Amino acid sequence: MTGRVHVVFTGGTIGSSRGDDRTDLDPKTSRQLLSCALEAPVTFTTSEPFSILSEDATLDHWTLLAKHLAELDFSRLDAVVVAHGSDTLAWTAHALAYALHGVPKPVVLVASDLPLSDSFANGPQNFRDAIAFALSEKLPGVFVAWKNPHQDTILHLGTRILPCDTHDDMFRSVLGLHFGTQADGEFRRNPALGNPSRSQLATASQPGNWLESIRWAQMGSLFESNLLVLPAQPGYRSVHGDPTSWKAVLQLPYHSGTACSAEGPFSLHEFALTCHGLGIPFLLGPVRHPKNTYASIQRLVRCGVQLAPHLSESALTVKIRWLLATGQNLSRLSEPIAFDLLSESTLTTE
Repeated sequence: MTGRVHVVFTGGTIGSSRGDDRTDLDPKTSRQLLSCALEAPVTFTTSEPFSILSEDATLDHWTLLAKHLAELDFSRLDAVVVAHGSDTLAWTAHALAYALHGVPKPVVLVASDLPLSDSFANGPQNFRDAIAFALSEKLPGVFVAWKNPHQDTILHLGTRILPCDTHDDMFRSVLGLHFGTQADGEFRRNPALGNPSRSQLATASQPGNWLESIRWAQMGSLFESNLLVLPAQPGYRSVHGDPTSWKAVLQLPYHSGTACSAEGPFSLHEFALTCHGLGIPFLLGPVRHPKNTYASIQRLVRCGVQLAPHLSESALTVKIRWLLATGQNLSRLSEPIAFDLLSESTLTTE
């Protein structure tokens, strides 16, 4: 299996080394990743738009990385692998899946749980399997390759992967809908209903979408920073201040799609009314069952709150930032982009 693979280094644990008392970035470490491809007849080119520990990533880093990738000549490449840190791996995958919507070749993000010098690090296997998947399947889009302990390497869609679990350091896809697994040189697609087929992914890359993404890459920031994201928490009275500095507000819900609708000073109810009066979009979501809602949701809707569609919380947050920054209408939240919506109605088994 031959191919031309461009590797983009961005830092993270996969680009770090361990000293006596800490793990930190090491410019000599990143290039060691290329040797992890073993004897695969792959031609590598490399670049490094920045080098940070991924917990220090900002929206500006997402924009810089997306612009950097959009400038690559994909006609001369078979795949791109992005070496990244694990802390914000899922967030960057979302950002690239939207900003590079329509990308004509596979872009696979990889990370490592330990520095590459550690014999137990999963980074080398993630890297090898990312290349094997990309060159064998040749599917356009943004993916993440990560091997959890005692499991085969899992390939996640860029819009479906969840942030790493803080309790067991494992990556999962929302609802378990990972795209498939890579083991012993073979890719096995997850046949679950609600997971896109190979053919659906193969046809998802429309030239018009890619040209639009390239045009967006000529803009300034691709992700709006002035989005207020409120956590779900019981009975708070902390929403106050001047909302005019925010382009939109997103209230994350409880699992039922609900949030506190109690009235009173500094309440969500009062804040939603204020935002509605000022024409500031106020969204509640993701919401799984918008047609079978609780009275609390209906009270918020009467205040002008809009219900956001069912996708992961992190993907929804990034999608809103992307739509706002690129001047797109927030009605596109309900449009399936890069297979982000978690609906079985538009997906089939293969």
